[in-house]
Amino acid sequence: MRTKMRSAGIVTTAGGTMLFLAAAGASALEIPSAAAAPAAQAEADPAKKTEFFLELRGRAEYLDNFNDKYYGAAPKSGDSSDSFLLSRVRVGLARQFNEQFSGKASLQDSRVFGWGFDDADWANSEFGGIVSNPQEDPLELGETWLRYQNGGLTAQAGRQLIGCGNSRILAASDWKNSGKWIWDAVKARYQSGGHWAEAFYGRTMLHDPDLFSLDHRHGYDGAGLHGHVQLAESLAAEPVLATKHNDRSLDYQKKDLLYYGARLLFEQNGFTADSTYVRQTGSVTKEAEADVDAQGFNLDLDYAFNPQWSVGATFSYASGDDKSTADNERFDGMYGASDKYYGLINLMVWSNLLDYGLTAEYRPAKNITLRGEAHQFYADEISDKWLSYKNGLSSSSEQYGSELDLKVTWKVNPAWTLLAAASVFLPGDAIEEAAAGGQEFLTDDTACSGFLQAAYKFSTEF
Repeated sequence: MRTKMRSAGIVTTAGGTMLFLAAAGASALEIPSAAAAPAAQAEADPAKKTEFFLELRGRAEYLDNFNDKYYGAAPKSGDSSDSFLLSRVRVGLARQFNEQFSGKASLQDSRVFGWGFDDADWANSEFGGIVSNPQEDPLELGETWLRYQNGGLTAQAGRQLIGCGNSRILAASDWKNSGKWIWDAVKARYQSGGHWAEAFYGRTMLHDPDLFSLDHRHGYDGAGLHGHVQLAESLAAEPVLATKHNDRSLDYQKKDLLYYGARLLFEQNGFTADSTYVRQTGSVTKEAEADVDAQGFNLDLDYAFNPQWSVGATFSYASGDDKSTADNERFDGMYGASDKYYGLINLMVWSNLLDYGLTAEYRPAKNITLRGEAHQFYADEISDKWLSYKNGLSSSSEQYGSELDLKVTWKVNPAWTLLAAASVFLPGDAIEEAAAGGQEFLTDDTACSGFLQAAYKFSTEF
């Protein structure tokens, strides 16, 4: 796939806008009064500092008998076996203007080389056909915000990441090269001791490689309230309430969803129990309005025998849509991570899913971690959506298959981190039966994948 560059006019205009806003914000916060101290004294003020930061990430990936949209050796789009390189650069400035105000301005450049997909393959009907490429978005505005902090109160406005807890329901998702849940939003947080509450409102960003985004190319409108309550030394609760709205889809007229639930976290003597439950209600209007009644649940158990060894078990459930009812029962994962859980191959997301898993970690050194995972995947409703199969699989079984993963993380030093992983997916009865019945764009071949990644971070203050 060729890597595109935006026209110089578009980049210059958008870049100039960003620099103008950053300069205007800095000027408004730092214009001295007639009685102000000399400039040299202002520069020596420890409350005022500027940080330059640079992040580089490169990754080589290999996929066999599947891709991001289809399973097997006969996909409708993309290649069934694919090798490609990913590069991402983030660069910017962070400024502490005074004790209350700080800001950040950055650019992100994400590119893919040798991938089997083109931009047109990522025209998203959910958002009116706008292209949103998960791997490539050259020279784009990155995190750029202004923050106010006073005591336990923090308010922030601009392009930013919004995450919570274990990233099951609100995630600063970072694995895909362009980034998934990036917000143009305002949020406010109040913290008191071990408790905090945060409210936000904004719109999620889409990734069209040909356009620089400022006030357009948005996906969902969303708002939320979430927090952390330390119930006891070893027990915490994180309640959440959030909305999701979209009226720009080609598939329906309007979507209005409400989510509510909580995470419970227990940690004591090396044992961790981490559970999340979310209820999803609201409506989706096509020709007529259909009520939404869906839910998702996770439970992660982990026990650390010592600093080197730990083992765990995981279970995830997300309801699928029962086609025999008027309601829509498909849980859509809210704004959660789709790359941290449910297997490294990323064939599964927290929607229409049952995932039974076992995990083990070994740390031969403080900076090296080996992690193994085994998963058994099932559909809640086999006739509901999976990957790009909108009507699911034509099968009487609900077993997608099983997956084995091995990942090695090496924190070489504070600047460098290396990752390597390999995975294999063995198709289950549902895939085998659907493929034997002649379902289009599906075969029952065993799938495998692997990747090598290097990430570098640098920052300096002046």
